[in-house]
Amino acid sequence: MATIPHYRPSVVPLKTPFTFAKDPLAFLQKGFTACGDTFQLALFRKLVFTRDPAFFKHVLQANNKNYLKGGAVKELKQVLGEGLLTSEGDFWLRQRRLIQPVFHRERLQTLFQTMREITTAFLHELEEERGREAVDIDEKMMALTADIALKTLFSTISNENKAEIYQQINHTQQHIITQIRQPYLKPWLSINGANRRFRKDVAYFDQLVIDVITQRRDSGETHDDMLQMLLECIDEETGQPMNDRQVRDEVITMFAAGHETSANGLNWLLWELSQHPEIVAKIRAESHLFADVPTLEQLMAMKYTRQVVEEGLRLFPPAWAVAREAIADDTIEGMTIPKGAIVFMPIFALHRHPALWEHPMLFEPENFNPDAVKNRNKYAYLPFGAGPRICIGQQFAILEMQLILASLLKKFTFEADKHHPPMMFPLITLKPLNGIKMFIR
Repeated sequence: MATIPHYRPSVVPLKTPFTFAKDPLAFLQKGFTACGDTFQLALFRKLVFTRDPAFFKHVLQANNKNYLKGGAVKELKQVLGEGLLTSEGDFWLRQRRLIQPVFHRERLQTLFQTMREITTAFLHELEEERGREAVDIDEKMMALTADIALKTLFSTISNENKAEIYQQINHTQQHIITQIRQPYLKPWLSINGANRRFRKDVAYFDQLVIDVITQRRDSGETHDDMLQMLLECIDEETGQPMNDRQVRDEVITMFAAGHETSANGLNWLLWELSQHPEIVAKIRAESHLFADVPTLEQLMAMKYTRQVVEEGLRLFPPAWAVAREAIADDTIEGMTIPKGAIVFMPIFALHRHPALWEHPMLFEPENFNPDAVKNRNKYAYLPFGAGPRICIGQQFAILEMQLILASLLKKFTFEADKHHPPMMFPLITLKPLNGIKMFIR
């Protein structure tokens, strides 16, 4: 039986959690450099860190029933409830089967039209920034993808309610991130009133969303949005629709898990492409297919643009890591994983693994040529996870990123502000610390 190497980043053990929280990506890289593809240490409990694709395959696919999402999910449930991202077991499986049709191709075609309309309006808004001072692209992309998420979820929502939902989600997420990443602060959060404010925010937010759902049920009207699709879902076993709480949990999960990941993917992609005019030129060559914003059929024909998006998700995966807790003893690649251990799998490190990618640190859309994809380890590229719990909205996200990228680059040139170099800071998603400043030309 192989022994998992121990990583000892400091002679003072109590210093390790602070080192990890300060810069997780650097911490992990040092660990993999020192120990190889898999190492273990104790951060409040036993953790196994790995960038070995065999671990990803085993934990997420082959023996996925032995691994649950663990403690961090309990914190997320305070806002997301029992949505697909946080639920487990038979309940999760029923909900997954119930919701899957919402993301079928014919349904996505309807939602895509909403994406196009909002993107068209955004292009006009961004025109006002052309030739002016640098703008925070993170702020712009967050607003755009939030608008798309909320309008595809609730097509009849008012601008006032849309702003309230967006604000409340951001407040509550920040609180949860602190609890997950810095659990030693929990006593202080109780003392300084942060927990009380959080509960108040969640209660207000819950009522707002439930009111939107109730109004839709009571109106008897039907609309082309995800809320309508969820309300019409019928459980094959019980013959019953979802109740208001279930619908609430799913729409909030879709919003929280969807808009921020797409925004961060676009943030890093626009910044990276500002350094690659030759790649931008190829995208623009494909954009002759459309005038301002592509139709779905036109977008499907833009193969190179799709490769660029996929390469962006490789170098900068928004969902940068997954973690699972073993519910029974297990063995992976000859290494023992004891019950209760957390297997922490940074997709960011997997996507930059020197043994899996010829030039792991370079931005090369050719990594996603059909031949390259065919010859690559299936578990070397997992921007949306893998196995039964692979992201249900992955096609929606890819379409959204392609649409926005193609539309933006046909009309604008993005130039990075060299006085404000961005820094990656992984929270729940791979965020830019202090935004990404760019000039719009």
